[in-house]
Amino acid sequence: MRVVGRWLGVVAAAVAIGLSAASCGGGSAQRAGALTSFGHMAGYVWVGNVTAVTAHWSVPRMAGAGEAHASTWIGAQAPGPPRHSPFIQVGVLEDRAAEGGPSYAAFWTDTMRGFHPRILFPVRPGDAVASALTLRDGRWRIFIVDTTSGMSSSFDTSEEGGADFNLAEWLQENPTDTKGKTTRYPELSTVGMHALTVNGQRPDYGAMFAQWMTLPHGDLAPTSLAGDAFRITRGVLTAAAARYLQIAHSQNVTAGRVDAEAARFTAHTPASEIQRVSAVAATMQRRYIDGLQHAAWPATARAPIAALAREVRVQIGMFVAAAQHAPASLAAWRQQFVALSPTLLKLVHQVRRALRLPEPLTGELSASERRRAR
Repeated sequence: MRVVGRWLGVVAAAVAIGLSAASCGGGSAQRAGALTSFGHMAGYVWVGNVTAVTAHWSVPRMAGAGEAHASTWIGAQAPGPPRHSPFIQVGVLEDRAAEGGPSYAAFWTDTMRGFHPRILFPVRPGDAVASALTLRDGRWRIFIVDTTSGMSSSFDTSEEGGADFNLAEWLQENPTDTKGKTTRYPELSTVGMHALTVNGQRPDYGAMFAQWMTLPHGDLAPTSLAGDAFRITRGVLTAAAARYLQIAHSQNVTAGRVDAEAARFTAHTPASEIQRVSAVAATMQRRYIDGLQHAAWPATARAPIAALAREVRVQIGMFVAAAQHAPASLAAWRQQFVALSPTLLKLVHQVRRALRLPEPLTGELSASERRRAR
């Protein structure tokens, strides 16, 4: 993942992640009082060095009528700016034009091709599909086979081969059009994947991040990973989960304001200004802990929330010290927050999993930035 450059940006992202920053509307995210949705992809993302990704699934069947679009795919992504980071994917499109019946096809695409799908061969609903992406010697091997019909495609490409990939993806997508607006998502039979591997091994569930899709009438979410398999089902936001989103969303808003002030700090910033912003940040984090501690949580969430509160207290101590005593150097001060960030991110991940919520990778890597089959 890209590292946030601003000292408080790292900490704010780690502690205050309330929602992913996708821009489509509707769904339970807004019912929880948030200003954004959970995004337009449902499934899992694995974080680590990626050289190979695989999965199997059955092609879902479309129902209903009218234009609608979806896609089921595996992918890999490397660090980089939104819409320009190295990315490659292979999977199946589920499409229906405004007039006519549904069509299904295997496809692949990457950043070099502007994320526009390249059709490989037709498939049928219910067919069993196996797919794989393998990086070797600066080239990606792309493989997909319809084991029901016997049709397959396998080839190498040097596109995207020179990057260090750090995200593996197994996702169901509600694609966006050329203007970035999500298309109409179809009625589909159950979507699920199994035989998930990354770098030849079953992925560690602790390194997996659940992604949710927001639709006009609700959310879709992956089930918990069972061995090497999951399904996409209706996402249910519990009262405790909605409460956490409210607390974290308020924290996000306040942290953003503090972050904007801290971003202007330089080696010449007066100590009094650093002390003032630090005092505000300490107060902000106390309110955050107060919100966490005075809410009723399910048993599964109590331990990770308590651990998160303890770590935030460490952060408060840093802010208080800076507010009372000017730091010896701005660089050293920033570094202590950077060092704290991985632990905070891990704890937020554990809290969200315990509350059965989508799991953003970081505050700066949102679902909308990771996007793409079209």
